[in-house]
Amino acid sequence: MAQKIRWGILGCARIARLQVIPAMQRCTHATLQAVASRDQSKLAEFRGLFGEFTAYSSYESLIDDPLVNAIYLPLPNSMHCEWAIKAMRKGKHVLCEKPLALNAREAQEMANVARECGVLLMEAFMYRYTDRTKKVRAVLDRGALGEIRSINSTFRFFLDRENTIKENAALGGGALYDVGCYPLNLIGMVTEDEPVSIAVECEMAKGVDVNLSAVMRYPGGLLASLHCGFNAFGRMHSEIVGTNGLLLVPDTFLDDAGQLQVVTRNGSEFIEVAASDRYAAEINDFSEAILGHHAPALGLEESLRNMRTLERLLGCRDQIRLK
Repeated sequence: MAQKIRWGILGCARIARLQVIPAMQRCTHATLQAVASRDQSKLAEFRGLFGEFTAYSSYESLIDDPLVNAIYLPLPNSMHCEWAIKAMRKGKHVLCEKPLALNAREAQEMANVARECGVLLMEAFMYRYTDRTKKVRAVLDRGALGEIRSINSTFRFFLDRENTIKENAALGGGALYDVGCYPLNLIGMVTEDEPVSIAVECEMAKGVDVNLSAVMRYPGGLLASLHCGFNAFGRMHSEIVGTNGLLLVPDTFLDDAGQLQVVTRNGSEFIEVAASDRYAAEINDFSEAILGHHAPALGLEESLRNMRTLERLLGCRDQIRLK
């Protein structure tokens, strides 16, 4: 029988209910051990959906549980740093929802504690586990596009739910934190670098950015544009353009089946993308990393680098807001 990591969930977040716990139940190396929430009705709902687990009325009680090996942390962005550090100081490995933290200082503090305590910490970008992302990497690795000169990535949706944490500035709301971090992560995956200059334009509402675009210039002249928002019709698409061709990536951050398109002077090549189980693959990979099988797919240094860029984008956004 495969060895399983026993997971604890802090809170009854929508993503835990709809995606992560069902995925956990499909994993070879993971099992749901405990859930913590002050809302007893939500704990009862989770038990009805997912069967037996240890229920706690406080996060402190859960991270004190010696049977829990790893924590999945889907709390509001403003709580990531505090509770990741508390969990890691109790010897728990932490898979933290994106963005890892509110700023680079928090992210660095979290990384320092992970190293100090000898535990794993990873930012939960589930799209990195899809066949689509693997095929994007393969195109880049074989040099089909030549030298990359431009990247354009968009992730937006229409937010039709009221009073969500996505619109709460105090909890780390806003489109850049919520969905703009995905294009930024993709750009970082391709460039493996930080921009030398940044320009931002945005639309604000209720104290958060609801429509934001940024242009970033990287060493060597590569230009990357990022677009995100939740006040208009949904759009998810990326293109990577090089000296010899371009790669079109529709539905960039999803795990359904589809196609990539490579366009060069010789014509178009369509690359089939298989459906993936991105959340289960993420949970299983992190569990295997805890078991010592390999390093987790997304390293902390990459998350720290991207967080420094995210903080610069937020700084440009805030300068616009103050004008």
